[in-house]
Amino acid sequence: MLAWLKKNLAIIGFFIALFVMFACFVSGCNYHKNRFKCPEITTNTVILHDTIIHNVVDTFPYYIVKTKEIIYRDTIIREVDTAGILRDYFAYHVYDRRWFGVDSITNDSLLYVNIHDTITRNRSIGNKFEYRILRPQAITYNQVDNSVHFTKYIYTGISFPLKDFNYTELSVLTAFKDFYIGIGYIPLQKGVSVKGGIRLFKWE
Repeated sequence: MLAWLKKNLAIIGFFIALFVMFACFVSGCNYHKNRFKCPEITTNTVILHDTIIHNVVDTFPYYIVKTKEIIYRDTIIREVDTAGILRDYFAYHVYDRRWFGVDSITNDSLLYVNIHDTITRNRSIGNKFEYRILRPQAITYNQVDNSVHFTKYIYTGISFPLKDFNYTELSVLTAFKDFYIGIGYIPLQKGVSVKGGIRLFKWE
């Protein structure tokens, strides 16, 4: 019986190690699933209101003025006040125009616009264009905590040489974040080995 155990020690050790690894895998999965929950996605919505009145300056290249068309009337009033026409021609006509845009679908105010015009001698000599966006802007973003919290694990396993099973080795390893250490035992050689390694790189 002892001879048979020595002869088949490698095979027996292989199945024992296989069973131990499977048991560790199943228990580890259940433990991690119950202990470390998956991070929940946090959804945040930020409402931004435009509190600034924007000014568009009346200089090139933001503002371009050109005469598109002149329409002359065929009918002229007989009694013409030439002095009044000249006074009105050289006068400064100041206009203040305002718009409060409304969306016809949602009936929400969209835009506030104020235009301040100064006209003399049939041309504009000064313009002030102001606007402010009335509808608030909603920004939605999702935040997920993908940080990884490393811990220490203890592994057990078995190594099988391909040519000589007399060097079959049972080993126990402790893995850290950046390195691992462990010991091994070769039953047929009655020898002990020390193991160690460092992390070279990782991938997601």
